Amino acid sequence: MPRTFIGFRGAGFWAPDAHTETWMYLVCAEIDRMAEPPGWLLEAREWWFVLATVRINGVMDPSYHTHLGEDEARIGLVQEIHERVLRRFESFGEKMPRLSVPDGVWAFDGSVDTELFAETFASFAGVLRGEGEDLLGGRPVT
Repeated sequence: MPRTFIGFRGAGFWAPDAHTETWMYLVCAEIDRMAEPPGWLLEAREWWFVLATVRINGVMDPSYHTHLGEDEARIGLVQEIHERVLRRFESFGEKMPRLSVPDGVWAFDGSVDTELFAETFASFAGVLRGEGEDLLGGRPVT
């Protein structure tokens, strides 16, 4: 299964591309629930929806550095969104639910074990907190 290194601010992790597709879909769905998301977040959502629906193996970078930069307010908002998505995922139970999703998002047919995604999804939520491998030395960052 193709994988991409997801990094931000010196920390990161390796994610299977199929997991990134699924995570990005859930992030986009969470953004869609917001009453009035800021324009920059809607622009980021456009890219994240591409990642969720177009199979581009090995280059599934959510481009946090581009969309968030060093802006603590942006980082904080996306971190909140990631934490909400993680809680939603954890509420699924043993299987991903059957959802009506675009053709590119395969995980929501009711047959995929959530356990397969748990570690990667926790890493997505953690990378914005600076958790993951050190990009320079390959050491865990906490």
